[in-house]
Amino acid sequence: MGRGKIEMKRIEDATRRQVTFSKRRAGFLKKAHELAVLCDAQVGVVVFSDKGKLFDFCSPPVSLMELFHRYEITTRNTRLQETNRDVVQMVMEITRLRKEIDQLEAGLRRQTGEDLSSVATVDELSQLQLQLESSLSKVHARKDELMSQQLEDMRRMHQTVHEQNNFLCRMMS
Repeated sequence: MGRGKIEMKRIEDATRRQVTFSKRRAGFLKKAHELAVLCDAQVGVVVFSDKGKLFDFCSPPVSLMELFHRYEITTRNTRLQETNRDVVQMVMEITRLRKEIDQLEAGLRRQTGEDLSSVATVDELSQLQLQLESSLSKVHARKDELMSQQLEDMRRMHQTVHEQNNFLCRMMS
């Protein structure tokens, strides 16, 4: 007959919790020892009880401090590699954005007529002229629209003032 499945939650009874901790700790450290012997692996285990007592295991011939040092070096190298990769990606993105900014600024200077040296042919100048004429017609259309709105606002204001004037005249008579 097999064992029943144990629900993974904190054991509330302190005595049962301590007994379970001792048994499972012993089994855990035994498994670490078996892994080290069977697979010739360097294994280090550190466990603190709920009271703060330290239990550890380290497979010979290295010490736990040597394993920690090796772990620290390995993880530091991994983090450095990841950081270097991130830095390279950021530099590439910055370079791409700078090129894009330069192209946009050159286009803007060409559009404003500040720098036409990059325009090499009459066709390019004609194309630029068409773009400018199109932009100018859009500016005129927007200007006309705004002026019409202002004129309409003025007419309404004039009508309101006229009505108020008539009202005041009727009040006085």
